[in-house]
Amino acid sequence: MNFLNKIFGKKEVTDLMDFAPFLTPWYIHQDKPKLFKDGKQLSWTRVSKIDTENVDVNVLEDNNRNCYAIFNIYNYILPSSDNTSFLIWDRDLEKNILGLQSLNIFYYSTDDLQPFVDRDNTILMLKQNKKSFKLAVKPTNKIKVDFDPTKDAMKFDFPEDFKKFGEFIFITELPNLYDNPNPDKYWHNTSMIDFKTKEGWIFNYPQDWFNKSNCDFGYQWITRAVRNPETKLIHGQGIRISDFILDETNRQQLNKTV
Repeated sequence: MNFLNKIFGKKEVTDLMDFAPFLTPWYIHQDKPKLFKDGKQLSWTRVSKIDTENVDVNVLEDNNRNCYAIFNIYNYILPSSDNTSFLIWDRDLEKNILGLQSLNIFYYSTDDLQPFVDRDNTILMLKQNKKSFKLAVKPTNKIKVDFDPTKDAMKFDFPEDFKKFGEFIFITELPNLYDNPNPDKYWHNTSMIDFKTKEGWIFNYPQDWFNKSNCDFGYQWITRAVRNPETKLIHGQGIRISDFILDETNRQQLNKTV
């Protein structure tokens, strides 16, 4: 048994990144993220067109093609360890009048999910209204975090539903992440927001190795990350960049630069 199976108590676990949040559509597969409703596994389907209209969404369905959820691009989905509940959030944060960044995270139980009466029309309405995702039921629970990008950490009282997810990492861009002493040199603003739900803390880790590099920002970007439970180091992935591991600062690559 490898250390992932031993630590997570699951069989056939070989990829640490299976425990990172799944970003739509890049990491969505027919059986990933794995979710069960009423004891039966749901599946993911890519819907490219409805009639002649391009829609490009991911939908969550059962074996009878009942559709329970529709996801546009740039949504994160994190299943619980027992695969019977999940969190959803949008990669883009909202700005409020105080200059803070607002992040909404929604909690759903799979057994509470209800199918859409008209899947195709719901997809078309979601695209027309430029919505991130749609479910036929309200979330079981939700949190809203107003985060100050200039702060390294903040206390937060997580509901019990969220504590089952332990630690998870959210990747986003945070305006005003740096006080740049050299404005002629552009610094990007990608950060990892580390949620430690059981401890009641949220940490902000600017990705200095990436932000202060010569990467082609927008063409190259960080997508997701997860902490290795054995080494305690953060492993990450991105688009058009190599997989990476951070050092103990959580801001620099381990023995490697871009």
